Amino acid sequence: MSTKRVNFNMDSECYALLKSVCALKGLSVSAYCYQLIAKDFEGLVYEDKCIRDLFMRGDYREGSNAFKLKNKVQSKFTN
Repeated sequence: MSTKRVNFNMDSECYALLKSVCALKGLSVSAYCYQLIAKDFEGLVYEDKCIRDLFMRGDYREGSNAFKLKNKVQSKFTN
């Protein structure tokens, strides 16, 4: 699987709290942020037709999270 690095800035206090929450959950900051973004993105795919159409036009590696989501969305909107 190919991964890409994403960087963003946040206040020191927020970062400290984020690191503490991640430590309590036993997750890396990357894993926690990925989960949050993936959950939000999945909601957008179901709620926003433009985003859904854009997403559904993509080709995704078999077994990937995007591939699994595409199959879920296809079954929901074709039944």
